[in-house]
Amino acid sequence: MGGETDLAKPVMPTVAIVGVGPRGLYCLEALCAAYAADPLPTGLQVAVFNKSTHFGSSPIYDPDQPSWLLSNGRAKEINGWGLDATDATRPAGSRFIHWNNTQFRPAAPVDPESFPPRAVVGRYLCDGFRRVAASIPRGMRLSKFTAEVTDIVPGNDGYCLYFVDAKGRRDRLIAHKIVLTTGHSYVRLGRQERHYRDFAAQHHRVSYVPYAYPVVDNLSSIPAAACVAMKGIGLTFLDVVLALTEGRGGIFKRDADGQLRYLMSGQEPETIFPFCRTGLPMAPKSWDYPSALRPLAFVTSDRLTELQRHSPGGRLDLQKDVWPLVELEMERQFYRTAMSDPRDRKELDECGADARAMRQVIDRYVALHPDMEPFSYGRILDPIGGRRFNTGEEYNSFVENYLKQEIDYARAGLVADPARAAVSMWYEVRATLKPFVAFGGLTPDSHRLLIEYYFPLFKRVVFGPPLVNIEKLLALHRAGLIDFSVARNPRLLTRRTTGRFELRTSSPPATSAQFEVLVDARYPTVEILRDVTPLYQSLRRRGMIREFTNGSAGAADGTYCTGAIDMAKDSQYVIDQRGVANADIAVYGTPTEGNLIATFNVSRDGYPTVWAANVLKQLSIGAEQL
Repeated sequence: MGGETDLAKPVMPTVAIVGVGPRGLYCLEALCAAYAADPLPTGLQVAVFNKSTHFGSSPIYDPDQPSWLLSNGRAKEINGWGLDATDATRPAGSRFIHWNNTQFRPAAPVDPESFPPRAVVGRYLCDGFRRVAASIPRGMRLSKFTAEVTDIVPGNDGYCLYFVDAKGRRDRLIAHKIVLTTGHSYVRLGRQERHYRDFAAQHHRVSYVPYAYPVVDNLSSIPAAACVAMKGIGLTFLDVVLALTEGRGGIFKRDADGQLRYLMSGQEPETIFPFCRTGLPMAPKSWDYPSALRPLAFVTSDRLTELQRHSPGGRLDLQKDVWPLVELEMERQFYRTAMSDPRDRKELDECGADARAMRQVIDRYVALHPDMEPFSYGRILDPIGGRRFNTGEEYNSFVENYLKQEIDYARAGLVADPARAAVSMWYEVRATLKPFVAFGGLTPDSHRLLIEYYFPLFKRVVFGPPLVNIEKLLALHRAGLIDFSVARNPRLLTRRTTGRFELRTSSPPATSAQFEVLVDARYPTVEILRDVTPLYQSLRRRGMIREFTNGSAGAADGTYCTGAIDMAKDSQYVIDQRGVANADIAVYGTPTEGNLIATFNVSRDGYPTVWAANVLKQLSIGAEQL
């Protein structure tokens, strides 16, 4: 990299892609395809920035991570290239399975139903970047910078991007169009988290780990035989638990009866105390969970558009407008699964979106099968219900039985349980709701309810981990390493008298546990106003970005602060503190989560194509001025 004194006005327009994980890769590929089809007379410079040398792969898919960290999607579902990947202008790649079997060349062909190691998925994405970079269209130049962009300063000739590499060397570059595909980052610690940090700093042998990832590096300082508590019992929790067990030399072996058993290495913690609001682990994915979206009868785009058209301000009320349709959808799937005779299912399907006709078919079916379980989904979402536990050991045993039960259900599949099949429709419901949530499509209260209540409620039972990871969790529990006795919504205390943290729960009553290490085992949230990366701090300071808030101050229905970066609809140009959209800077992916939903995955959508077309159109119009 040259020094700052070497800065010169570029001879051709420059586009910068800041962050080249999967989203940045898709933007680059779309820009190459658009440019190949309609090149600029000036040519085009593309500068891509990534903090890691693994261009194309995000940290969650780091190619160097251990093989026991598994993808949460099956091999057959992983595809970095859209349906148009056969287009001759798109030089990229194929679906993961084909790439894995022909390029990666494993010892045995990958099972389409398996959950591949995230490291291998990362190599697939990196290979996709290499293929795109090797096929840059004539007239386009690609510059790679393994560096972190720390600031973007507007000027007369474009934007000056300041960046620094891993060795601390600083440089800058002028760009005219920018897309922020920065992925996950950390947020500033809140008051309570700072208290835990300060408490740990004041007491010997006590530590607080506020960020779990990367798990191998961030957990390496936790000593063997320590008592560890983990806040959160979701997907990140499983990564953390495996890092402290299998990642330290422990071995899982399958016994003659098919159950996993854990053999200790001696480097594990003494005890791990998980805790969260529900006190329950995630349910594993069933073998037959859907890999493609199933058709819905009631929660459809047409129906939601019609409801939106007649709603005050064009905003849907989740409880009044949407949830009755969701329950109809789940009831329909419940009885479709319960009906063993295809003729009964056919009659039900023919009702379509006619709820009255559906109810008549169901009533006739129930009359002929009086002993069948009536439609209900509560036991799936809340298996505890109103049950009370007298001791921590009683609750610990309950969770062990729950894990065994969920493993059995996952093996049997959705076809064996109408209630689970009903709840699984959240896959399709969430996908259909996605455009109706964005940009204030729900009332503020409904938006909050969806993000903070319904999403966590269904995520635990619908978007769970691979079955083998829950089998491992059960094996660790049986080995005495995992203790759920204080898992259910405890108070987290700091005890100066003992110099340790403490968890204390009222259900079971007066149950407590003390420990030396506290780990926040949750995935980092998106809160653009608390993002600690230098780039977003700089953009905030310059007033170039703001948070998206659903609703306006003083409005009768209140406001909901989503944490997402604010942007213009469709174009996704960032909006500044004055409320003005900047057509030179777009944002895509994780920073938009909360306004957009379901951005935490490697799948691509149509936005990169839209962004690339916008960029080339604007540069073409302004080419004579450069």
